[in-house]
Parts: sequence; C-alpha cells; structure tokens
Amino acid sequence: MIPLGRIAGIPIRLDSSWFLIFALVTWTLAAGYYPAEFKGWPAWEYWVMGAATAAMFFVSVLLHELSHSLVARRFGTSVRSITLFIFGGVSQLGGGTTSATREFLIAAAGPAASLLLAALFWVFESAAVGVAPALALLRYLAYINAMLGLFNLIPGFPLDGGRVFKAIVWAVTHDAHRALRVAGTVGRVVGYLFVLFGVWQILGGNFINGIWISFIGWFLEN
Repeated sequence: MIPLGRIAGIPIRLDSSWFLIFALVTWTLAAGYYPAEFKGWPAWEYWVMGAATAAMFFVSVLLHELSHSLVARRFGTSVRSITLFIFGGVSQLGGGTTSATREFLIAAAGPAASLLLAALFWVFESAAVGVAPALALLRYLAYINAMLGLFNLIPGFPLDGGRVFKAIVWAVTHDAHRALRVAGTVGRVVGYLFVLFGVWQILGGNFINGIWISFIGWFLEN
C-alpha cells in the first residue's frame, strides 16, 4: 500500500493493483478511443493524452470516494482511509451507519459527485471547441464520470446503488439485518446477470468488452 498523503485529514492510499488498471485504461485510450475520435495526431500524442486522461479519471474516482467520506464524517462516522485499487476506489469507514437515512445519503453522495463532475466537464467541453486536446480530454471525462455515476447506481451490493437499495429496504422494513441480506441477494443476482451478458458479448465477438463485463459480474457476485 502506497501512502499518497491526506485530504481533509483522510489518508489517501494507492494499492499496487492500481498500476495495472492505470496501464490498461491508458492503453485503451491511446490505442482505441483517441485514434478513432481524433485522427491524424502523432502516436506519442495519443499516449500522452491517454495517460493524462487516465490520471484525471482516477482523480475523479478519488473525488467520488471523498464525497462518501465527507458525508460519513458529517454524520459522525470516522473515516480510516481512502484506497484506490484495480476496481476503482473504496472508503474505509470506522463503523456502520445508525439510520437508513444516513446510509442513503452516504451511499448517494458518490454517484451525485460523479454526475456533478460530468456536468462540469460537459460545460468546460462546450468552451473548448477548436482546442482539440482539451476538447478530447473534457469530452471523455464528461462521458466517463456520467458512466461512473450511473453504473454505481446499479442495485448490486457493494456498489453504491446496492447500498442505496439497502437503505430503502431498511427504511421500509425497519430491519437493518434483513435489508443487508436482501441487498446482498440482489447484488449476487446482478453479478450473475453481468457474467451472462459478458459471455454473450464474448460469443458475439466483443471479446474485450465481454471480459470486462464478466469480470465486473464476478466481482459483484463475490
């Protein structure tokens, strides 16, 4: 675990698996997205833009997690650390929440932050017309933050959407343990559906997408 410093007193750490996903995202952007969307650039520029965009994406992930942490701390829950790793980021909270409302607000803070970032990058993109590198960077960051926010609303535990779903079940049943069991079951079902969809993508020739989707499904199921 590599310490990166503190933000608002919260330790920020980098897991070694992060370097793998950073390299994969950089490669995907440099070899796929940027050459397809912006033709005629020199090869080195694709790789520089790929690495810069990947770095900015993980800054966005950090802000997503920081939103969870700050809301949790506002409600009196201690925050041990934020760790960036192969699946994105995770906030290590010092204890559980004491009400469905607090659970809902803490869980929803991350997707809300990502969707807000998407809107901000979209506004900045509109002002960057004619500046190709800035336009390319802002367009991708607007898109990926929107996808990050929406993906995290999928009701699959431990995604934020799973925790939002748990909070709703908790509010309806007034039983936190039952809500956790229900959210866990729904999360496993969502995981299986992702795996099946990933296999279908692989059989249809979309190998890379299929592998990623199946991998996400395996993560959710476990």
